[in-house]
Amino acid sequence: MTSDANALVDTSFLVAICDRRDSRHAWAASIARSLRGPWLTCEACICETDHLLDYIVPPQSRWIYDLLASGALQSQHLLPEQLAQVHSEIARYRDRRVDFADACLVILSDAHPKLPVVTADVADFTVYFRGRSSRKLVIPAL
Repeated sequence: MTSDANALVDTSFLVAICDRRDSRHAWAASIARSLRGPWLTCEACICETDHLLDYIVPPQSRWIYDLLASGALQSQHLLPEQLAQVHSEIARYRDRRVDFADACLVILSDAHPKLPVVTADVADFTVYFRGRSSRKLVIPAL
């Protein structure tokens, strides 16, 4: 699948951009202004974002659907075609629990290695991208 996306986005960015009360919202809004969409993600990140936003009172999950409906956010289907690669990515780390959405986004980045990956999940993605030197992470300033 070819995409006109300008970046790959992780759940942490999506939650932060959708929830104005999130501690990383200002960072996400700044990224959104400088790295305009469309952004590309995977269905697992959309599901995880919806789940996390639904726990906010009042629920903020409608924003993820607004991003999808407007075309600002695109989703690439990975399963079942890339299930073996996702499983391999999860199994790759003995000392770290890799969640399904993160593994899917890493596999998506393998398909689109030139796109920067926007995430606030610095601790995990810096590990996942060791050995994938062509990847650019867009992360909050520490």
